[in-house]
Amino acid sequence: MQYTGNANKFVWYFIIPILIIFYVSYIFWSDKNYVNKPVYEAIKNKQQALKNLDRIDGVILGGSNAWWGISAESLSLYSDMTWANLAIPAEGYTDENYESFLVDTLSLTKRQDVSIVVYSASTLVRNDYIKRKRVNTNLYGKNKISYKPQRSLASNLKDLMGLTGFRPYPVENNYGDFGFADYPCGTFKANPHNPRVYLNENDLYPWTSAQLERISFLFPNATILIYMPNGFNDQIMDKNDHLREALIIKLQDLLVSREKNGKGLVHLLSQDPYQSSDLMCADDWHANNEGRALHTRNLYWSINNRLQLKK
Repeated sequence: MQYTGNANKFVWYFIIPILIIFYVSYIFWSDKNYVNKPVYEAIKNKQQALKNLDRIDGVILGGSNAWWGISAESLSLYSDMTWANLAIPAEGYTDENYESFLVDTLSLTKRQDVSIVVYSASTLVRNDYIKRKRVNTNLYGKNKISYKPQRSLASNLKDLMGLTGFRPYPVENNYGDFGFADYPCGTFKANPHNPRVYLNENDLYPWTSAQLERISFLFPNATILIYMPNGFNDQIMDKNDHLREALIIKLQDLLVSREKNGKGLVHLLSQDPYQSSDLMCADDWHANNEGRALHTRNLYWSINNRLQLKK
């Protein structure tokens, strides 16, 4: 019995305190040393590339769907305007992060020169409005320090042993486009999955008001086009396209009401789904180079039909 008592004391007064000290120390070490390298380097490289554009006429805003799927260089060639792809992974994780990125990337003068904003809004097809308001992640994908470490101990040990690496998100030109030449997509297998989840009707008005206010502040002289993105949907079980169409109608009605109340004209465009898995890069939401080329041509004609970029 005495041995058991001594063993328990050893565990409680020695082993457990050491484990607690180690865990707390690891949390602080993980927070100090963690860098989400793909996201961090992608944003820094994009900002550096866009510095080479003297003037910007049109911008693409959004997340990875828009970065992978829209070519600012091609839009520039089609329209005789200069476009910049300002889409970044997860739209910066929060609206505040994304706004800071846009302010840091483009000077006020450049933002005042912008005449067209295409906002590819993934929140419309992901219903993450509330989540984006609560998330504690910075622009580069690093969470605020908490009781959970940034990465597991096993993951960091693998890094130290050289057993893991990271796959960069390359920037291919001064327009900020995604660099497929340095990012082999591989074969996409369209596995069945659940339907897409669309923005809740109760969140539509506050989301729309907040986004349009923010975009108008950042680009005060621009015509705004809200662009509802799409993916490859053939593998979706129990398709719910009627929910997408219903959301488009409600959003269009909201935009018309805003215009009648003197808040300015905002256009609404909706992307058609990709028609082949051969146009996708690794999953059903991100286009490959061929998918981007097709998507960008279609987007250009949609913009041109609304705004008459070329007479």
